[in-house]
Amino acid sequence: MNATAYRRRLQLDERGSISIAGAVFGIGIFLLVGLVLMQGQSLGSLSRTREAADNAARAGAQQIDTDHLLGTGEVRIDRVLATQAVNEYAANLPSVQVTSVEVVGPTITVTVAETITPIGAIGRTRTFTATESATALQGVTGAIE
Repeated sequence: MNATAYRRRLQLDERGSISIAGAVFGIGIFLLVGLVLMQGQSLGSLSRTREAADNAARAGAQQIDTDHLLGTGEVRIDRVLATQAVNEYAANLPSVQVTSVEVVGPTITVTVAETITPIGAIGRTRTFTATESATALQGVTGAIE
């Protein structure tokens, strides 16, 4: 076998090798992009859940028991009105559900959850929860203490 025939035989054996490498590389890039999108979706959901819990707690903390305040001078959150305010706030957020509301004196603690489904068919459904508190204060000096 001469050198020209040998080179021609090598060229024939390598045909299509770039196509296979390109396909493997393309699949790897596709999976990497999918993972990045899923992680971004998770971080966004975690941020939304924390913000929703914080804002719901603030909405509840504004519901002060005025009868108790006028009678004793002590700030206390009205449990019924606070729970109602938290649920009304959460009703405007379709993907967030309130899981618990706890009122102790001037402090309210709210826990919310958001369940997300993955983009496309890859991944699993995940639920993120966040718990935030807010305290009702009286007067300007109450914020400094």
